[in-house]
This record gives sequence, structure tokens and C-alpha cells, in this order.
Amino acid sequence: MPNRAALAQQAACCLGGAALLLSLAGPHASAASASGPHSGDVRVPCDTAALISAIQTANNRNDSRLILTSQCTYHLTAAYTGQDGLPAITKRIIVLGNGATIQRDPSASGPFRILDVASGGNLEVQKLTVKGGAITGQPEFGAGIRVQPGGRLKLEHSRVSQNAAERNGGGVAVFGTATINDSELVNNTATFGAGLVQFGNTAKTTITKSSVRFNVASFDGGGLEFGEGTAVVRDSHVDDNSATSGDGGGGIYSGANLQIIGSTVDRNSAGVTSTQPGGGGIFNYGPLFLGDTSVNNNTATGGAAQGGGVYNQGGSVTLSNARITGNSATVAPGGVWTDTQWVIRSSRIINNTPTNCQGSPVIPTGCVN
Repeated sequence: MPNRAALAQQAACCLGGAALLLSLAGPHASAASASGPHSGDVRVPCDTAALISAIQTANNRNDSRLILTSQCTYHLTAAYTGQDGLPAITKRIIVLGNGATIQRDPSASGPFRILDVASGGNLEVQKLTVKGGAITGQPEFGAGIRVQPGGRLKLEHSRVSQNAAERNGGGVAVFGTATINDSELVNNTATFGAGLVQFGNTAKTTITKSSVRFNVASFDGGGLEFGEGTAVVRDSHVDDNSATSGDGGGGIYSGANLQIIGSTVDRNSAGVTSTQPGGGGIFNYGPLFLGDTSVNNNTATGGAAQGGGVYNQGGSVTLSNARITGNSATVAPGGVWTDTQWVIRSSRIINNTPTNCQGSPVIPTGCVN
């Protein structure tokens, strides 16, 4: 079991693509929850004070829909309160971004995140960029967006980028429920879970038709980190992320009940310095299902780095029509390191270096070295 005690303690004390570019920039595409006139419509001028006022008003109502000015950049120059750049969402609010951006202004002082969904809050975001949030201190979670226990987030056709957390969740931190569709988590940084981090037994994240790319964690979970709860990654790309010096998990670090279906976990890297080394693509210590998914061309580097594709420590793993190929590690095996037997159906573990599975405490059935 990975040494996650310190991080779990933080969680426990927490608050009581060209097509995508066109999608973000283009005119509003109606959705079932956002089509046609709406009694709670509020058109928000291209002014940060107006945005703050609109959220305050929406929090005193229910089922409001905020229509942002097309292509506007709303600059946040200081925290609204605590480490929140805007009022926390406490009711059901739909934000139609129309290609707008909400970002921390380069001249801003003090740490703050961009959006915070409180317990009981239900935020639906469409066609919006959330950019440049920065938070420091300990504990702290989610520089771009935080979803508190009992909060709900739905992110569609949106981008969360260039947010930086000193500790956890550069892009998004989930303690409640998050649904991310046709969106990007890109170029975020953190110590743990640079693109997204999740904690809490009841937490749940579903990522569909989205890209998690170019995120950098200084310890583990370059793209995604699921500490607890359940998670589904479907028809998505978790590629080109890195964890520079720690346990590993350049693409994904997970102890949650995780399903990855029809997706890629490719070209991620982990620079390993700990005594639990590996997983350029995935470091796993919980239930993991890989279906119709590739874990290809990932690397684990460092003096004792193993399992360039997948490093599994005590987790239960099932492969179904999955491919673990072209991965590499400093020390064998380069493909898969595991201390438990796997269930493997119509899958391949091939062309990894220095070996596919040889050197692992347990050789997955059917893996040929």
C-alpha cells in the first residue's frame, strides 16, 4: 500500500485538440438543460464585478442561468474570500461561457482558485476556459475548480488550463461528484494530481470524450490522481503528462475503483525517486479495469524504476481487449510490475523494454517475455 497517510490526513481535514478549440470559440450549442429561453437567464456584461454580482444573486435563487459575454476575459485580481476568486456556488447554476475565459490576472496578489462548488451547490459549465488559478498552503485543493463534499460539477466543451496548486489538484479537486464531457484538462501543475485529484469514499468522477494532457506533478499523478471513491474514464486521452520525482503514475495514480474504457494512456513519464517505484503510465493500488484501452509508449526513469506501463501494488486488475506496448523502465520489467495476478481477456503485453513482465513478483497469465 503506497504511503498516502499524509495526503489522506489533508483530505480528512478538508472543508466541512482543434475540434475543441472550435467548440469553445463557436456560438452556443443548445443542450437539454440549456436550450431556449430560461426564466433564470442573466446576461453578464464583460466585467468582473458584474460576474461576482450575478453569482451572488444566483446563490439567493435556484436554477439560474448565467450567460457570459462571448469571448470575454473576466480578470480576477484578488480573492473574493479566503482562497476563492469568486463566490462559492451554493445553488444550481448553469454558466453558458460562449467562449469566455475566467482567469487570474497576471497582476493579482495572494493565492486563490477560480471556482468553488460548495456542499449543495450544483454547477454546470459550458464553453468556458478556467485559467491561471493559484493556491498555496496545506491543506489546499483545486487551483482551477474545487468540488466540495456534497457538491456537483458538470463541465462540458470547456478547458481548465494553467492552474497551479502547491499541493493537490492543479486543475480540479473532487470531493463530491464531477462529470467532465468533451473538455480539456491541460498544462496544470501540482505536487499530487496535476490535472485532477479526487478524495473521499463517496467521491465520483466521470470523464468522457476529453483530453488530459501536458499536466505536470512534482510527485505523483501527473494527469489524474484518484485517491478514493469511484472513477470512469471513457473515450478519452490521458497522454503526455508527467510526474517528475516521486512514486510514479505519470499518467494516472489510483487507489479508487477505476474503469478506463476506450481510451489511451500514452506517452506519459514518471521520474521515480521513492521506494515504491514505477508506473510511467499507471500506478495502481485499487480495483482497475482496462477495456479497449492502450497503455503505450510510457516511461519510468530513475535508479530503480520499474513498470513503465503499469505498476500495480496490491490492486485487482482486469484487462479486456487492452494493449500494454512500447513502454520502458530503467529496471525490468518495462511493461508490467505487479504483486497480484490479473484477469486477462484478449489483451496483449508486448514490445516493452527491457522486458514485458520478467522481473515482476507475479507474472500475469499469458505475458510472454
